[in-house]
Amino acid sequence: MAKTHTKKSPPPAVLVAEDEPTVRALAESIIEDLGYATFSAANAREALAVFESGAPITLLFTDINMPDGPDGLDELELARRAVEIRPSLRVIYTSGGGLTDGMTALFVEGGTFLTKPFTRQNLIEAVQGESAIDGKPPG
Repeated sequence: MAKTHTKKSPPPAVLVAEDEPTVRALAESIIEDLGYATFSAANAREALAVFESGAPITLLFTDINMPDGPDGLDELELARRAVEIRPSLRVIYTSGGGLTDGMTALFVEGGTFLTKPFTRQNLIEAVQGESAIDGKPPG
């Protein structure tokens, strides 16, 4: 009798787009502890390349103030393009500069904002609240 192998679906994946390496590594560690796979990008162009590669990203966690050179892509445009590639994508924006008046109008639909410095619990709540499947975290 032949054995039947069932394919286990990969865990939901989060792309962490953050120019500060220590903040990026910390966010990735917290998110991985929740059972998510993570992808990493140091700027908007790198992040867009991850989406274009077909990586199974379900959530984008992006700093909204990352330097990306004179012809760079800003993070608000990154989120818009990423949602075009993956319409069901959830987005969490973060910044230490504070949210300026009217900025939320530029966010993709359903996007949320997490102020830096954030606590471990703040990040967990944002990730679980924005990317949980059927209201439950993966695992």
